[in-house]
Amino acid sequence: MKKYYIFILLSFFILAAQSQSAVDSGSRILFVDIQGPITPAQEELLQESLTEAEQGSYISLVIRLDTPGGLAESMRNMVKLMLNAEVPVTVWVAPSGARAASAGVFLVAAADLAVMSPQTTIGSASPVDISGQDPDETISKKIVNELLSLIRSVAQERGRNVDWYEAAVLESANLDAEEALQLRVIDLIAGSQEDLLSQMGKRGLTVDGQEFFFDPAEIEVVTFEPGLKYKILSWLLHPQIAYLLFLAGMAGLFFEFSNPGAIFPGVVGAFCLILGLYSLSVLPTSVTGILLLILGFIFIIIEINIPTFGLLTLAALISFFFGSLFLFDPSYPYFQLQPMTILPVITILTLVLLALAFLIGKSQLAPKSDDAGVVSRTARIIEWNGTHGQIKVRGEIWNAATDQEYDMQPGQEVTVDKVEGMTVYIKP
Repeated sequence: MKKYYIFILLSFFILAAQSQSAVDSGSRILFVDIQGPITPAQEELLQESLTEAEQGSYISLVIRLDTPGGLAESMRNMVKLMLNAEVPVTVWVAPSGARAASAGVFLVAAADLAVMSPQTTIGSASPVDISGQDPDETISKKIVNELLSLIRSVAQERGRNVDWYEAAVLESANLDAEEALQLRVIDLIAGSQEDLLSQMGKRGLTVDGQEFFFDPAEIEVVTFEPGLKYKILSWLLHPQIAYLLFLAGMAGLFFEFSNPGAIFPGVVGAFCLILGLYSLSVLPTSVTGILLLILGFIFIIIEINIPTFGLLTLAALISFFFGSLFLFDPSYPYFQLQPMTILPVITILTLVLLALAFLIGKSQLAPKSDDAGVVSRTARIIEWNGTHGQIKVRGEIWNAATDQEYDMQPGQEVTVDKVEGMTVYIKP
């Protein structure tokens, strides 16, 4: 009989030691903040934090979520990551005043543990198409059915209120934290990090098929620091940055085409334009806005070559203004440009274009002279076609012309005869 009791006691101590060692070996919880619109940047952040949690033997990953929604493709990828994570994932809509709207509803539904802070909201998951408008009837059915299928399966898997999650997609339903808890949309309400850890410890976490209960005092809380890739993506996918990169790229190429051979503006402009186009291709942009911005630069180029004494300059400014206003889709308010961004840009463009128009007008009306200091200098042909081409003189590239047709080859030396406006006349 004594042997039987000794065996029971030994078994109990062995199990307790195993349980304790399991908790001790993974007594850390990783917190990560996902805030703002859901884009590939937030997707990258979740991927990095999950990798850190899995490789660092954390017992859970806690996502502090505050989002107005975002891109459907990024949301789907994030849901996939959460469903296939090797550690339990908790989504905590926090702090007070935060929201989990649109794409955020799907992230809450996919969490192993869904938590909200007091005075937070969840809901409004009705889809819009990539143009930001309500989809037409056929496309709408496909999109809605696809999203319904996703959120229904996820909510069922997590044992939550499937009917409400469907209503969030079909009817843009909304709830506050108290209502969400009553309707089994979420699992807990926690007003602070300490409160969250306390309730998580009492409720328990399932790690590798085992149930763990813990005291918050035994847990080390670590905040995840985003990597360089996330920081770059987050910067690039900010609407204002995308807008300024696109304008800077167009301006750099415009300057290069106006002054061939400058090189630096063209290289920087091309780099900025590529980055800007990447950002705009990811964000919900309007083709109308992009075309209006391009049209503005076309007006400037025409103004420089065929001066209209400010008429096309005014048209360019109007095109810039409305292009900036319509660049991002109005159905995505969290991607909109603020007036305090548009107005300074338009003001600077106005000053630059007025100065440019003044200089062009002055050069066109100025009498023939050697103000440029290149008359009688020796130059070299860069390219030539009959009576016009380009030359390099004094380290500068000029548009050149002759009074009669000459057959000249690149590299041939010529003499500058006179200067008229922005064009030099040469002779062999």
